[in-house]
Amino acid sequence: MKVKAVEPESIAAELGILPGDEILEINGRKVADEIDLKFRESEALIGARVSRRGAVTLFEIEKEPEETLGIIPEESAVIRCGSDCVFCFVDQNPKGLRDVLYVRDGDYRLSFMYGNYTTLTNAGPAILRRIAEERLSPMYVSVHSTDPAVRRRLMRLKKDDRILDKMKFLAGNGIRMHTQIVLCPGFNDGDSLERTVMDLWALRESVISLAVVPVGLTEHRDRLEGLRRPSEAEARRILQETQGWQRVFRAASGRNFVYPSDEFYLMAGERFPGVDFYDGYPQIENGVGMVRLFLDEFSRASRRFPKRILAPRSMTIATGELASGFMKNVVLNRLNGIAGLSVDLATVPNRLFGRSVTVAGLLSGESLCKALKGRGKSDLTLLPPDVVNGEGLFLDDWTLADLSLRLGGRVEVFDGDWKNVFRLLMMEGGEA
Repeated sequence: MKVKAVEPESIAAELGILPGDEILEINGRKVADEIDLKFRESEALIGARVSRRGAVTLFEIEKEPEETLGIIPEESAVIRCGSDCVFCFVDQNPKGLRDVLYVRDGDYRLSFMYGNYTTLTNAGPAILRRIAEERLSPMYVSVHSTDPAVRRRLMRLKKDDRILDKMKFLAGNGIRMHTQIVLCPGFNDGDSLERTVMDLWALRESVISLAVVPVGLTEHRDRLEGLRRPSEAEARRILQETQGWQRVFRAASGRNFVYPSDEFYLMAGERFPGVDFYDGYPQIENGVGMVRLFLDEFSRASRRFPKRILAPRSMTIATGELASGFMKNVVLNRLNGIAGLSVDLATVPNRLFGRSVTVAGLLSGESLCKALKGRGKSDLTLLPPDVVNGEGLFLDDWTLADLSLRLGGRVEVFDGDWKNVFRLLMMEGGEA
């Protein structure tokens, strides 16, 4: 593992370890990546073999167990997915996006560190042993189906990858797992869905939760297998089926265990369950409970909204087509009840992936620009959370500054703090 940087005044800095050095071993064990480093540097006595341009130095280190060495490693190459799923979103990307968006991530390390879902199809005995030895828990596993025939067809596997055997091994070694099923009508619904749910329920001591999410389809599916989204009736049936399982699961374990994503409720036109339904939101990052959490937080925050604002202000809230209904009925109605404040909702079609993709988080900078330009200038344009990455880029590499320049006004991504929204509104002319 190569050293990218060394923290100032750290143990590594005191030892003279430099960027470009290679950490070969700690206490006789190979160090391949950041996880190995964190696992092995947790001991109080460390013997580290470090290579610099071929010359190897042995460092003997005594430290507190919680103290780190202060080494920042270079990023490891991503382990690619071992599946070729018929619904893979990467295959449906338009041309011209940044390279990382075309990478099929199947890296168990990123699953542990960041909650990325992995299929475990490329996880052989060595990887499974490492997960168990280094306690990489919880893991996030895309199961999709436990029926070998369905799984091979859906994930285009050449042979049975024995997913249940792998999960049973991890469970037997104390690894906890969150799981998901991407539901593709005609593939893994019906009997396959029930079998998968029950197989995972049998591992409930280690499988913490199971999310069922509808397949996402873009308009860039040339030469790809024919798939379709669940219909309104199918979405309603999925909700009914899961409710039946949940009654059994909650009676037996005190939790629902299986959770349909928010999209099913929106597609079916059904009301969202209360907060207790989500058992602490274990699948919030997978779109399970986001709407309920947002509505509850908005309700609490709205109790502290001002009755009026001193100077007239206008705001535009942008959202995707899927969320437009509850945003209009709940959020807009409440905000427009504040004297002096005028709020408009802009429902933005997805021009990057196509109208079939309706979630707000996948809106591009260009899609937002085309939908918002010409609507009239607002003091503040508020965008959905998660439309930009950690570097401030939209999916098409636009920045907030690009969008602000083209719209001619202040544009911000909603950070969950309505108090901050009102602060931004009251800045003169919407300017900082």
